This record gives sequence, structure tokens and C-alpha cells, in this order.
Amino acid sequence: MVINKGVRRLLGASTALIMGSVLLVSPAQAASTLKSSDFFNPQKILRVDLDLPQDTVDALNDRSRYRIYVPGTVTMSVDGRTSGALEMDIRLKGSTSISRLRDTPSFKIKFPNGPAGTGYLGQRRLTLNAMTQDGSKIHEYGAYALFNAMGVPASKTGWARVYVNGLDKGLYANVEQPDENFAAKRFKDITQHIYEGVALKDFKPGNDNGDNITGAFPVDHGWKVTANKSDLTKLISAANYKDPANWYKALDGVTDRTALLKFMAVENFLGHWDGYTGPNVNNYFIRSNTRNKFTFIPWGVDQTFGENRATTRDFGDTFMTPMLSRTSTHPWLPKETVRGMMYTKCIAYVPCRNAYLSQLKAVSAMATKMKLSTLMKSATNVIRPTLVAKNNSDQMEIIALEQASTLKFITTRQKEVAALVKKYKIK
Repeated sequence: MVINKGVRRLLGASTALIMGSVLLVSPAQAASTLKSSDFFNPQKILRVDLDLPQDTVDALNDRSRYRIYVPGTVTMSVDGRTSGALEMDIRLKGSTSISRLRDTPSFKIKFPNGPAGTGYLGQRRLTLNAMTQDGSKIHEYGAYALFNAMGVPASKTGWARVYVNGLDKGLYANVEQPDENFAAKRFKDITQHIYEGVALKDFKPGNDNGDNITGAFPVDHGWKVTANKSDLTKLISAANYKDPANWYKALDGVTDRTALLKFMAVENFLGHWDGYTGPNVNNYFIRSNTRNKFTFIPWGVDQTFGENRATTRDFGDTFMTPMLSRTSTHPWLPKETVRGMMYTKCIAYVPCRNAYLSQLKAVSAMATKMKLSTLMKSATNVIRPTLVAKNNSDQMEIIALEQASTLKFITTRQKEVAALVKKYKIK
């Protein structure tokens, strides 16, 4: 049972209704026993029940309306704790991976803000990834864990078993959205803007165009207070300095340069070919503070650890993005393509290249220190029962092979890093 937007506005965010057997409340008022720590607990599977009216079902099966938020309710529960039925708005997520509701799509969910403007238990939004482009089902968990271990601001993750109007859609990755609540937890200074990077746009002159929803860099947060892109203009200007030494110096004024080098090093260690440093120049956010200084935030890390979804190959992840190259192919396009501007300029300038390689060495060491392989193997045990419930024995064998290949990728990558460190005499 769902309360539509018109009724929601009429009643106000603080109103609770009994409609049939479902209590509909605003997220801020939900008297639940669910805890904020339940959202992203990798040791548990959060049950997520999406209750969608027919109009919403129709919208999410209509390609022209995939990306438009439509109303529904969601109930989340784990270990006997529940959120109760919460108002939400929902749309489909993805680009090449997007699919209609009747299949197994990924979702973006927004909670009405409520009186405090914080959504539900500090979450304004949820991202539920169907992991259709991750044969192992553990890439996002491992990748975000490594980013966070390296001090790169990155999402927390958990697991969800999603039901749509009672139909079991199976296992999803529950990924923290890099929004204003995320920024408030990760940064001590004030967030000015959060921009979402668009594939292949990069920091080229003129890409500070448009308003908050148009142009090369849409604004995900901050436009109401600062309705311009002057911070982005400064970043683009510095990114396009011709002289390498001046570029490297300017970079320190418009970015957290050390954090940027860490970001690029982790992306490359993971083989994130669909990220900023890859040939697609895709899947990232940039966050500025009020001093116009930017930090890069990773996103869309499912196609990592050698993931290659383009071929009907022998199973096992095989695509190894080079960690020190100006161009690269990717699994869906064998043509060599220039990679992200910040990365290619960095590896072309020796002081930046060596600083990047030093961070790459640190990433490899961190993978050992944090026992990344052990963490990811442990995750396979948590998610296996849910996977078994939705996959036959042949499919489970394929998933197991993909998981084994993912873990092997880590040790292979560490050997490659060691060779680069030796070649360039990185201390």
C-alpha cells in the first residue's frame, strides 16, 4: 500500500496513516528498532521490501521513464529489527547495465527529508546494485574497503536481499551514496559542491557549462547555496596548464593532491577500467570545499579485479588494465583510448609519476596489511546462502570460479606493482 505524492504533500511529512495493514510514516518519525549500523554491515543481509503501486511499476518498465523518481514504500529489516514501511521515491540506476523492473535492475532510492532534513537514520538515499556486471558479487565490497583503508573518502557497503511486491529479486550490493550526508561524515570543512563525473567529459575547457542538471558536470549537491560553477572553472583552468611543473604546482591549489594520487593509485591497483583513470573516464564524483579545493570520490567499482563482461570466455576475471600507461583498451572496445587527463599528465611528469608510484606501492602494502583477500573470502560465506537461493548449481560454480579469480587478481597485481617499484627505483 503506497501513499502517492499528492496525498503526501497534503498531509505533510509529519503525518502517519494507517492504510490497510501498513503504517505509512515519514522517515524522520519512524519509530523503528533498525539501527544506522544495520545499513552497511557486511556480516549481515538486510532484507529490503519495495512496495510499489501499479503506476510506479508501469513507470519502471517504461524505458522513457526509467530515470524519473516515482513513489513507493520500503521496509527494511534484519535480525528482528525493522524500519516499518517508509515513504520513498525510487528510480532505476545504470547506463549500460540499466534494465526494466521486470528483469533485475539496480535502484536508487530517496527518502523525503523530514523535519531535520536528514532522511532516515542519517541516510537521504540508498543505492541498490544488482551486480549484473560483477560475476563474483564481491568486487564492490572489496574495492570500497581498499579505498577506505587508504584514506580515500569512499562509500561503505553492505548486502541486501531485495523483494519487489513480494517477488524475490535476489542479492544486491547496498552502497552508500556520496551525497551531503556522506560529505558531512567524511570531511571536517564545509562542502560547497558535489559534482558527478559524466563519461568521457573530463576537465576540458568549456566543461564548466550548464546549470545544476545540465552540462558536462551536473551538480549533485550545493546548487541552492552556490548557484554557479566557479570552483569547477578554476579546477579546469589549472588542469589545462601546459607546463608540467606549473600544472603540478597548480594542482596542489585546486585539489587535495595527496588524496588525488591515492585515488588514482587505488583505481589502478583495482584495475578499475570504468573509472576516472580508465579509458572511459567514468564513474567518479568530485567534491569541493568553500576554498574551491576538490577531492575525488570513487564510484561504480563493480568492474574491477579484472572483470571482463564482454566475452563468452572461460570463466575467471582476465582483463588487466595497465597501471602506468597513457592509453588503454577496455573489455568492450579493443581500440586504444586516452585515459583520464589528471592521470595521464601525472605519469608524464616525473615528480608526479614517482609520487603516484609511491602511493601504488602503499596500496599494495595495504592490501596485505588489511588482509583484503581474507576479507573478501569471508564475504563469500556471508552471501552464499542468498546466492544459492536464486542460482542453480551450474551458476553457483561459475560464481565460485569468478570469486577465486578475483582473489588471484590481488596477488598478481602485487607482483606487478613490485616490478614497477623496482624499475623506477621507488623508495
